[in-house]
Amino acid sequence: MHYKNILLGSVERFNVIIETPKGSENNYEYDEKLDAIKLKWVFKNGFCFPFDYGFIPQTLAEDKDVADAFVITSYPLYPGTIAECKTIGIIEVLDRGEVDDKIIAVPVVDPEYNAYVSLQELQFGYKAIFEDFFRELAIQKNKKVEVKGFHDALIARKYIEETHKIFTQQNIEPTNYAHIPRRF
Repeated sequence: MHYKNILLGSVERFNVIIETPKGSENNYEYDEKLDAIKLKWVFKNGFCFPFDYGFIPQTLAEDKDVADAFVITSYPLYPGTIAECKTIGIIEVLDRGEVDDKIIAVPVVDPEYNAYVSLQELQFGYKAIFEDFFRELAIQKNKKVEVKGFHDALIARKYIEETHKIFTQQNIEPTNYAHIPRRF
């Protein structure tokens, strides 16, 4: 698979390449040099990902990495799966003091979630789940991670649009991300 060739799609319906499936105690990550998904970390004490996790191709975020996304699905997706998604929100995250925001998305083909347009429609305590996940992640990886807030799909789409714009201009080294509108 040539992940480097996967297109974004559009801001409204974009691709997410799954790295780590929900329920996994293994943390997988795309390795650009290998153009493959590689085992990065193994969690302990039964800690696992609460939702599928991956990245949005053709984006470049403030941390100089692709934009990350949690995908809320009915069933876990395999690492390497390409899921066409739409966003329902974004989590404002600081990882060791650096901005590392996360899109929250749903697959457009999942009949349980594809009608959702906002985080408020989720029928479970999503905020507590994410906050607990990042709190334990910080412990497991011995680093400081903070959830600063949750924001709606409109802000998430603007974030995807901005990170895609930065990606398309990547031949100019992005050194100042101040132009990305911080809506939080």
